[in-house]
Amino acid sequence: MVSAFSSASPATAAPRQESIFEDDDLLLHSPPATVDRTLAELKALGVDRVRIPALWRDIAPESRPRHPASPGVYDERIARLDYAISSAYEHGLTVLLNPRGGAPVWAQGANPPRRIADKDAFKPGAKAFGAFVEMLGRRYSGNYGHDGELLPKIDVWSLWNEPNWGGLLQPQSERDKRTGRMHTFAPQLYRRLYRAGHAALEVSGHGGDVILIGETAPLGSEKFGVANPIYAARFYRDLFCLGANLRPLRGRQARLGSCGDFKRQGPLQTLGAAHHPYPVLAKPEFRSVLPDEIRLADSRRLEHILDAANRHGRVTGRIPVWYTEFGYQTNPPDPYRGVSLRRQAAWTVRSEFIAFRDRRVLAFNQFLLRDSPPQTQFPVTHRRYWGTYQTGLRFDDGRRKPVYRAYRLPFMALDAIRSGRPLRLWGLVRPGLEGMPQPIRIEHRAGPRGDWADVLTHTVRDAKGYFTVRLPRARAGQYRFVWISPKGEVASGPAVKR
Repeated sequence: MVSAFSSASPATAAPRQESIFEDDDLLLHSPPATVDRTLAELKALGVDRVRIPALWRDIAPESRPRHPASPGVYDERIARLDYAISSAYEHGLTVLLNPRGGAPVWAQGANPPRRIADKDAFKPGAKAFGAFVEMLGRRYSGNYGHDGELLPKIDVWSLWNEPNWGGLLQPQSERDKRTGRMHTFAPQLYRRLYRAGHAALEVSGHGGDVILIGETAPLGSEKFGVANPIYAARFYRDLFCLGANLRPLRGRQARLGSCGDFKRQGPLQTLGAAHHPYPVLAKPEFRSVLPDEIRLADSRRLEHILDAANRHGRVTGRIPVWYTEFGYQTNPPDPYRGVSLRRQAAWTVRSEFIAFRDRRVLAFNQFLLRDSPPQTQFPVTHRRYWGTYQTGLRFDDGRRKPVYRAYRLPFMALDAIRSGRPLRLWGLVRPGLEGMPQPIRIEHRAGPRGDWADVLTHTVRDAKGYFTVRLPRARAGQYRFVWISPKGEVASGPAVKR
């Protein structure tokens, strides 16, 4: 066994990429004991932060309150959110709080089209949303107490969820009364919601916090419609009032996009763009042939738009990217929209590496610890039976998928494994103590059932636990890394061969 002689992370790697996790069923819709058990497991997995939605419709009173920005108005309906946030901090996790729709009935626009199936997303009022966000800002300021307990202070926020998706904000597009042509509407509607939410956080003492814009879905539709989703790149361009050439819109296009508010109110203030770069069923390296999709490998499209927005005064500074929702659905259990269990494990690791090597990406998310239960009101042979999410590290019955181990200790070969040739191996000691040196061993075996033999030892010094090691001469077969925790636990990442 020899010591590693080269162990620097790639020069383009993000210096402090956070691990974020989300599971609304387990954290918001489960008994307190399940919430605590889930958060303890996430901490043991090495998660840094949990993304928790603040669902406006579920928290708000049935009728418009007289003082909608007062935290006390919501005391009786916000207990689950209070508990999840408080428990997260008690378990050593931080929180990304995501105020989002659907909107309560009293905060929506009048006369929604009859064909709209979703009844809680039509033209939510920016002023009402701002009051809701201000309430959250005051509640989670670190100075508000309820039931004898002081609630934690939140310092990372993102506003709304997938505003370019028809089920979550409507209308996505509407008809120009003068010409009869359809044009996008959701970007300007979201711009109003975002400005109102950001101003509310400033008023409630969170002006210096990280406030993320976007939370966008990656895909869209070629057709304009009330509920037809808008491609992510098109949504961002219209949000910032930029044309396809990434220059400011002019004339009628600018008027339709309400672009004058940039002159009146200045740039959108944000410290990050949040995006959900699902490749869906494609491998993580897949680059979309459709120019306005933004899947994981299409990140440069988003970054170019953000840079153009900065050049033209739509935002201020070089805006980083946060991947705040991500995962691969599996078959089993979903026979219609899932990849194999083996692919989920391998592709999740490769996805993390793609995010890691981009210095612009500051966070990477895993959506779901446990698969969502199916929709049993439909027959098991019906596609809608599997209309929920099967992206978990565990099946719905609690059994671990292969991805569980791969997520905890990601590991992959960056080169083909060829005898006598150099080999770079990349990995992450996710559960390691942040900022502390982590001892690991690289091991090799020639066949699938042979004994493992030590190849080298290495001390991981990256604050988040990422490492790259280089072997001068590889041997055919499989490699893995073994981590020894401070408590003496010996754990190994998945074996790799290539």
